[in-house]
Amino acid sequence: MKFHFLILYPVIVAVLSGSLHMAFNTPGNGQPSTNTIVKKDSLVRTPVFSIEDVERIKQFFISNASLEEQPKDSNWRPGYRHKCINSVRAGLDFLLFGESSIPDSLYSRKTVLNGNFINNDITALAKRLRDSHFIRSYDTVRFLSMRKDEWVPITKADPVSRGLQPVALEKSLWNTLLARVGKERGFSVFLVSVCDGYHAALLTLDHRNTSELKAYWADQTHKHPWRYFVNNKLEDAPGKFGWEVMQANGPEKIVKGMARGLDSYMLFANQQYWCDCGRPKQKPDECCAGNCFPYIQIWRLQKVNVIM
Repeated sequence: MKFHFLILYPVIVAVLSGSLHMAFNTPGNGQPSTNTIVKKDSLVRTPVFSIEDVERIKQFFISNASLEEQPKDSNWRPGYRHKCINSVRAGLDFLLFGESSIPDSLYSRKTVLNGNFINNDITALAKRLRDSHFIRSYDTVRFLSMRKDEWVPITKADPVSRGLQPVALEKSLWNTLLARVGKERGFSVFLVSVCDGYHAALLTLDHRNTSELKAYWADQTHKHPWRYFVNNKLEDAPGKFGWEVMQANGPEKIVKGMARGLDSYMLFANQQYWCDCGRPKQKPDECCAGNCFPYIQIWRLQKVNVIM
């Protein structure tokens, strides 16, 4: 859900260990990336992250996904898995500031990451990050559907199209990410809103080597097993979730020995959320059409340092 009550309560969350080699097995792991740095006013903005930055969020998401789900009668209790927006907030805390108090509560030590029961959603979070200079760029991806045998874009301005099932992406999300990073090399991290804020996640693009591009989807669900490449071979970590490698092309669902395609998965996920009836054990052929508006938003994140 978009709104969550925030309370403070201590709890200890165990962090799983994992090697940098297993998580990101591509040449040049130990080499510093070539970061583009923009100086303006008294701030230094760095849009490309290091492998150490990304390793912190990977470990958090895997650790968080190992916990039991929150009880149905509670928004948050200590010792259970954080829900999507709070998992994203904790991941951003580790990414941007190196540590986080969110795994032990719902509050960050950094005001920019704290929402409340009114504005604890991804849109409000993105606005706070943008106002504090942590957003580098913003993009959207719409969906297409069929109406009277013609392709039509699904838009909020068109009341008729809003009720149509998403059939295709209007443009490639993968290519949109590549256009944003350009010739930069390293890791770029994007805040992702799925189905107009129905779900939130972090997406990390590994663009250190243009011949081995890959992305990592991170959220709190068990829909994303920990999958990674070792020497160009896809590996799975049995029983672990929260960090799934994806590529430009591939199946929409989990297939043994094949990484999912980012665009294929994004279409599949938006279709699933669009049909979600909010009931456990929903039958495959059930569809509560229009549960959410099919629309993807992505915000590219950047580090911000103050020049003394």
